[in-house]
Amino acid sequence: MVKSSVDGVAHAIASAPRRLLVGRLAEGPATMSELAAVIGVTLPAIDKHVRVLEAAGLARKRRAGRHAIVTLEPGGLDLLADWATGVRAMWRAQLADFAAHVESQPAAADQEEQP
Repeated sequence: MVKSSVDGVAHAIASAPRRLLVGRLAEGPATMSELAAVIGVTLPAIDKHVRVLEAAGLARKRRAGRHAIVTLEPGGLDLLADWATGVRAMWRAQLADFAAHVESQPAAADQEEQP
C-alpha cells in the first residue's frame, strides 16, 4: 500500500537511516545486502526500513533470482518538494505584505515631532 501523502513521505525520511538509504538509492539500484551495509544493520532491520520507504512511495523492491533489488521512486520526493515550494511561496507573500505594511508606516522620528 502506497501512502501518496506529504505526511507519509515526511515520516519515511524523518529517520536518519532511511535518509541514508534514499541517498544511496539516488546513486542507483541496490540489493538488500548492499543497503544493510550502508547503515550497518541486519537484513531484517533493513527490510523494515525498505517497507517504510515503499509504503511512502519512495522505493520499490523487486526480486531478481535470489536477490531483492531496491530502486528509488522519486515521485514521493517530488510530492514533498511541491509541498515545500507552496509553503515557501506562502511565506514569501506574507513577508512581502508585512514589508509593504512596515514601509507604509511613518518613520518613528516623524511620529515624535508631531504634538
